[in-house]
Amino acid sequence: MAKMRYAVIMILLLVVLAFIYFLNRRTRDQKADQRTSKSNVISMDRHRNTKKISGEQPCSSCKKKNGKLIFYAQDNGTVVGLCKDCRTKAKKQDMLPI
Repeated sequence: MAKMRYAVIMILLLVVLAFIYFLNRRTRDQKADQRTSKSNVISMDRHRNTKKISGEQPCSSCKKKNGKLIFYAQDNGTVVGLCKDCRTKAKKQDMLPI
């Protein structure tokens, strides 16, 4: 009887140790995944230290930098910003100004 009780205690001890091992391994793998996965969250300090973008954006058609663009919606739903010189292209294609 004592041998059987000893065997049951050893089996339970092995089960508990195996459970702790796999639980520890799973949490370690999750922490490693969190360190390696890229996040879409950007820190505000990094954002503040980036170079400031000038107020001039390039025209979507001719790529000239212009201080003032007019934005149009194309038929497929994309948005383009066009300068004064390229507005005639927008009128020919019946683009809607936004």
